Amino acid sequence: MGVKIGVFWVLLSTLWLNSLNAQYAPIRFTLPQLPHSEISKSEFFGNPPLEGNEPSISINPIDADDIWLVFNNNKVFHTLNGGTDWLEVETKPDVGFYGDPVIYRSASGMIYLAHLAQNPNKKWPEWFDCIVFERSTNGVQFYSKCVGQNGKMQDKPWFSLDEQVKSPYKGNIYIAWTEFDRYGSTSKQDSTRIRFARSENQGATFFDPVVVSDVSGDALDDDKTAEGATIAVLPDGKIFCFWSRNDTLWMDESIDAGRSWGKDKALTPMRGGWNFDGVRGVQRSNGMPFSCVDAKGRIYVGYGAESPYGDRNIYYTVSVDGGKHFLPPIRVNDDPNGADQFKPYFDIDKNSGLPRAIWYDTRNFTTGKFAQIYTATLNGGTVSKNALISEEPCILPGSKSFYGDYIGFSTSQGRGVAAVTRYHEDIGKPCIELIHWKGKKPAVKKQDPVVMINPNEGSDSLLFLACMPGETSFTIEIKSGRNLITQMIFESLEPQGFRNDEFQEFYLSRSKFPSGLYTLVMRRKNKAMKKNFWIN
Repeated sequence: MGVKIGVFWVLLSTLWLNSLNAQYAPIRFTLPQLPHSEISKSEFFGNPPLEGNEPSISINPIDADDIWLVFNNNKVFHTLNGGTDWLEVETKPDVGFYGDPVIYRSASGMIYLAHLAQNPNKKWPEWFDCIVFERSTNGVQFYSKCVGQNGKMQDKPWFSLDEQVKSPYKGNIYIAWTEFDRYGSTSKQDSTRIRFARSENQGATFFDPVVVSDVSGDALDDDKTAEGATIAVLPDGKIFCFWSRNDTLWMDESIDAGRSWGKDKALTPMRGGWNFDGVRGVQRSNGMPFSCVDAKGRIYVGYGAESPYGDRNIYYTVSVDGGKHFLPPIRVNDDPNGADQFKPYFDIDKNSGLPRAIWYDTRNFTTGKFAQIYTATLNGGTVSKNALISEEPCILPGSKSFYGDYIGFSTSQGRGVAAVTRYHEDIGKPCIELIHWKGKKPAVKKQDPVVMINPNEGSDSLLFLACMPGETSFTIEIKSGRNLITQMIFESLEPQGFRNDEFQEFYLSRSKFPSGLYTLVMRRKNKAMKKNFWIN
């Protein structure tokens, strides 16, 4: 019989953040409003938190209180007051709504949404038979188009708008995605390719899709599969498509708004491919590419790949001459070798005009089964110092937990919000978390004291995590009623105490925990933090 763990707070000292106090309703709910003095703040989305993954978020470029959020499989939410109140918006395309959602709120007032289909007349995976593109002028009624339907599976869409002031194609919408002959097939007769479609009337209709990639990938949904296609739009209207296949980052370009494409070019190797099999604690992770163009017309392509040391890093390459040449890959994460960084997302930060990257990072955890969210700003060939933006570490419980294929952020008028997937201890599932900041960039987050339990699925041990920054010593106790199960004392070797990035991780056998209620206590001086957890 498996062991199931539920975790909930019993007592928080004055050191700890207040819990959400909002009232939950099926359609509308309220989250705590951020004080104006707050620089950075994390919160689970919903009350109780809503299960989900693959979040996409978009802030209105001219009204930072107007924010749209979507996540798997078919959740769409909208706020007009900066996230204090959220309204669930229901879209009902005839071909269904199932996964890989991407949303964008344009300055013109249009809301655009792309996602996979769920054809009610077919079974999985055949029901993914087109890319669904939806649009709305009022945020209430959405009108949808089925793009690329031809009897094959259509997967992993991403779209871009031409918002370049001097572009002859300004206003065009471009979608790129992967087409599978037969999903998961091992046959050499089945393959994948990158498809592309454009709209010249704000998504009301799309021209017939064309194939961008010259060489097909396999259909296994793995490193040799052609996936992760994104579109970058230059100031003169030229567009570039980037994707991954066979341990390589590929590119192609079009000078006529995607009517025709050139010859595929291998941009740079992606050592180990886009599928990160070896990352511990998650069912699936990747280094799929994202592309963007800054105000100077510089093209950035960010991605993840294996390093020569066997860990996974975040990289990018940049072109300063309109795509004629790209610099050699530049490493984004500034930690020593050995830790994994995965699921990178890159986009232009509208508050600075420069690209920003965010990603999951395991640099501070020896087990690799916890992660934090880091960010960095890119400026040509230079990278800013990495900044921690998540308040608490993210639990990576095991291969049964799906964290999705991407995370996201959006910025506008001095405000930024990142949307990520994070395991919730009480619910026992990955949920959506929002990380807010104000200013041109997120402030570097100092780690608060924390104690956490990782259920460590598929193992005969539980994994515990503790951090007590600035203290020279602290004690961990685990009790069953009044009975002490175990006690550990941690002492710093440095006179200034434990660092912000210094975490203590330890395993305890599940055999020590028969079914019942247990109390985890972390003490330092005269203050204590208590957390109860169940073993069933």
